[in-house]
Amino acid sequence: MKRLLNRIGSFALAGFAAAALLCASPAWALDKVTLKDGRVIEGTITREESCCVWIKSVTNGLKRDDMFLKDEVKEILRDAVSTPAPVTPTPAATPTPPAMPATPPSDAAAPATSPADVAAAAPAPVVDTKAPANTVPGSGTPKAAVITLGDGKRGKDMVGVYMTKHALDKMLPMLEEELGKDGSGVVVFRVSSGGGYGYEVQRLVDTIHKDYKPRFRVVGWIESAISAAAMTAHILEEIYFTPQGNYGACTGFYTLTQAVEGFDLEKSLAQMERISAMSGKDRLVMRAMQVQMGLSATIDENGEVKWFENETDGAIRVNDAKHILTFNERTAREVKFSKGTAATIEELQKLMGYQELDWVGDKVKNVPWPVSKAEKWNVAWRDQVKDDQDNLQRYFAEYNMQVGAAQASPREDRGKFVNRARDTLNKMIAMVRNSPNIALFDFNMEAPQFKRWVEEQEKLLRDLMR
Repeated sequence: MKRLLNRIGSFALAGFAAAALLCASPAWALDKVTLKDGRVIEGTITREESCCVWIKSVTNGLKRDDMFLKDEVKEILRDAVSTPAPVTPTPAATPTPPAMPATPPSDAAAPATSPADVAAAAPAPVVDTKAPANTVPGSGTPKAAVITLGDGKRGKDMVGVYMTKHALDKMLPMLEEELGKDGSGVVVFRVSSGGGYGYEVQRLVDTIHKDYKPRFRVVGWIESAISAAAMTAHILEEIYFTPQGNYGACTGFYTLTQAVEGFDLEKSLAQMERISAMSGKDRLVMRAMQVQMGLSATIDENGEVKWFENETDGAIRVNDAKHILTFNERTAREVKFSKGTAATIEELQKLMGYQELDWVGDKVKNVPWPVSKAEKWNVAWRDQVKDDQDNLQRYFAEYNMQVGAAQASPREDRGKFVNRARDTLNKMIAMVRNSPNIALFDFNMEAPQFKRWVEEQEKLLRDLMR
């Protein structure tokens, strides 16, 4: 099973190699990022990689969390110590999370680059005039809900673990109840994921395309869609970005150093060509996100975009032949991959062509949109999956220890150990019931295999009491 492991939350379009994360300075350190356009950002650098730098700051009382490409940076000062932007990045190992008892082979997204000749300044986003304003079936104000696919800020973003077909299936009837069944409802998928398991991509794509699109107007609102997350979001016809949005870098790796190649690569390329066709996208865009290739584009007088499989034939140089493509907010908008940029649901609503939307849900502290019942379930489900992931290795070790103690004890003393083992086994069964992919990715078993394993363990515990 291949896993797309790119955990880089950047949208770098300047060439870089995967680099080890550099820790931020302690709180109260004054950091400065001076940009080539003359701006100086003062605050706390929270993250720096060979491609980019992240800095938290406060402007006019508003907290900001900005990311800048090293191409845009003139100088970085950490607590009055200058750190020049690197010219030649060097690769570093990326840690892999532990798995129990074994994990399938994995993929990782490769680094990305951007065209040097893309204009630094861009016009304000234009409202999508093709989208009808309130011309939807039914009557009254259309209802809308934001559903988060992944939570990169809290480390709950892996495709196949925290972003799954299982979760979409569970939320569908809740959304029908909240948004109605007349086709007027709007589902906004807010994507925040650094990648994950390629196995889950087609399952998510089919669910969105076959189950969600016929029922709702479905759009993507991209905070970070890297690797498997971008491959999933590619099924959406309408894609909008946040100001920090990034999208792409879909190269797969079997291991941290061995890239997917041969038949497996061709199969992935063919899969994404089909998905591109389903959503009306040119196949070359995703291909440039999967393999190193030149890409350029020309926008004609009618606003139509023509793509070229090289760096020179189009008026806009999008990607060079030595790198993998990743869009940021500006470049995605300039070549019309994105329909616009929105920092708030009010801005997004306007871009979609609505004068008014009824955003269903309750106000929740630190969440900038109403939280629907479906989204509440979604957040709680991710929390439970995280708790299960954190405890699985402990449960597995405890179970083996409890079974071993029962086997080593006289028949009359086994009961207490068997009861403890059965309780631990039930916890692992509940984990898989809550998130079926745990059986595959953590136990390395397909569903029928896991069922047989459980039956074997239950028989073992019964036999110990005979």
